Amino acid sequence: MDNTISRTEQKRRAKEIEQLAQELAALSPSQLAKLPCDDFIRQELIMAGPLKGGARKRQIKYIAKELRQSDPEPLLTFLEEKKGSKLKQDREFHELEKLRQDILSEAIAAHQEAQAEGASLSSEWRSELAATATESIPGMDLTALNQAARRYARSRKPSYSREVFRLLRAAMEQTHYQ
Repeated sequence: MDNTISRTEQKRRAKEIEQLAQELAALSPSQLAKLPCDDFIRQELIMAGPLKGGARKRQIKYIAKELRQSDPEPLLTFLEEKKGSKLKQDREFHELEKLRQDILSEAIAAHQEAQAEGASLSSEWRSELAATATESIPGMDLTALNQAARRYARSRKPSYSREVFRLLRAAMEQTHYQ
């Protein structure tokens, strides 16, 4: 499977970082002092505070460019703890959607390959992506996930696609609450 990131995905990620920069720029000076980032980013965020209109937009875009050079995870966690930010939740949601789509694509490819050989997709089929995803999402029900992916590959019914997503999300939520 191709692991390159599509332009659409790159744009989506850039937009997420820009939203992060906007939320960070809206923080009070006392909150900015506690921000887990380097001093350069902190100073740029402080400078963005009083700006208005186009100047603020340019400053936010510049900060976002600088943030793309580092890992945004500590900043997302900080915002979630201090303000209840949804950015981290949105990011996880999109990652789960992408994982679901990759698992379903893998199942469809396996189904098409089996049909080309004159057979049907075996009930023994296992998704390699789902198996590797259990490292980051350990509570996943692989049996149910593989079964739903097989059913989707055979019928293309959206309900099976939604079932795969529900299983992934339930496992992710279980991982967070442990």
